[in-house]
Amino acid sequence: MTPTSEYPFRAETGGHAARRFHAEYGSPLPTMDLAARNTAAKVHRGAEVQALSYPPPAWSGVDPSSAEGLSTLLALLYGGNRIEWSRGGVGLGRSVPSGGGAYPGEVYVATEFGLCHYLPGAHALELLRPDDLRSDLAGCLSLAPESPPELLLLFTSRHDSNLARYGGFGHRLQALDTGVVAGQSSALLDAAGLRPRVHGIFDEDRLGKYLGLDQTAETVRAVVTAGPAILPGATTSVITRTPRRHTPRSGFAVAEIDRAQVLSILGEVAGTVEADFTSGADLRCVAGRVSGLGVGCHRFDGASGELTPGLAGVTPRELFAAGSFGELAGFEAACALLVVGDYEHGYATHGDRWYRLLNVSAGLLGLRISLAATGAGLAAGLRCDFIVAQADRIIGDEHPNRDPNRDRDRDRDRDRDRDRDRDRDQTVLLTVLIGHERAVPAPAYSLLPIEDGR
Repeated sequence: MTPTSEYPFRAETGGHAARRFHAEYGSPLPTMDLAARNTAAKVHRGAEVQALSYPPPAWSGVDPSSAEGLSTLLALLYGGNRIEWSRGGVGLGRSVPSGGGAYPGEVYVATEFGLCHYLPGAHALELLRPDDLRSDLAGCLSLAPESPPELLLLFTSRHDSNLARYGGFGHRLQALDTGVVAGQSSALLDAAGLRPRVHGIFDEDRLGKYLGLDQTAETVRAVVTAGPAILPGATTSVITRTPRRHTPRSGFAVAEIDRAQVLSILGEVAGTVEADFTSGADLRCVAGRVSGLGVGCHRFDGASGELTPGLAGVTPRELFAAGSFGELAGFEAACALLVVGDYEHGYATHGDRWYRLLNVSAGLLGLRISLAATGAGLAAGLRCDFIVAQADRIIGDEHPNRDPNRDRDRDRDRDRDRDRDRDRDQTVLLTVLIGHERAVPAPAYSLLPIEDGR
């Protein structure tokens, strides 16, 4: 498979390049080269390495004034938290998922004691510069914090990290991965009593120079700043009380879940994440085994907190290719929660950059869904291997059996038609399967002595 160099887009074309790229690489699932290897983790040769304690201290917050004060944050953000045994051998389980296990992203930290790069395998920080660059880095953001941030987390992608296996589709996975890590960091910082803000609009060239990046190979994809919370101690969200996801490593049990559990997850996710861009993403639920909810696709209304029936009779397995691992997982899962977005929504404002921003937002929402599911006592699996055309057909037919009596109400007709017009441009960006994990879990050993809320 030949890697593509057409993305990231360096010249602004008003979204035209992004449209062409997505049509060729970002929508159709690629023919994966499973023999291809992902690139090795990045190491800065000659940099001073500060080892962090492992296992780190129990989760009690964040102290940005010292490297050790960031140990638990970094372990839960991007580090290894378990050893797993499978037919493929023994592997290290990471705190967040990544498409194909590639982990194309790198995490950089800017604090008062310097600019550092995180080494997940060694659980250590590489000191790149001993200077306090927080104000300089914040000055590269389009929407700088009102006060100097206590901490900046900068997330990059190495462009060719997974292209040998996935081709151009790998760039979309990189954006989703960035969103997942940004969502995890936001939840952790919020839980620590800080005020996180996700930044997707910034001067990439300036940030890259500060980090010493070869920007033909690696660029900054998102920045999360953290400052004092507006209302200290007021956080009560399940997401911020649940620092670890619960992944169904053994698959899902074929069992029902309650409608109330689905609504609680969606209600938690609907809470806003402070960011310098608005994605306008929607949420859907494709219910298979949800008591009190009919089999089919349902639209979630964040304002009312209710689910509105759409296309009836469809189940999560129909999102995936016949005979695939995704179809099996979809059959076992109780429901699938879909993150739905509109590419055309943002090209006029953000140009080609919108392709990345929308997928970053999808990854962020997917991570929040998985944390909320853990808080509800369920397992969650993020999947990108759905068939876009099949998924879009499911969400596109929102009113398959229109009641003719509603035609008498012009206001309702107008609202309905507006929704249907919007749905024509909407597409499924990410699926999250929800359900109970099988009673007999896959062999694993937890490395972090941190309660995960289960």
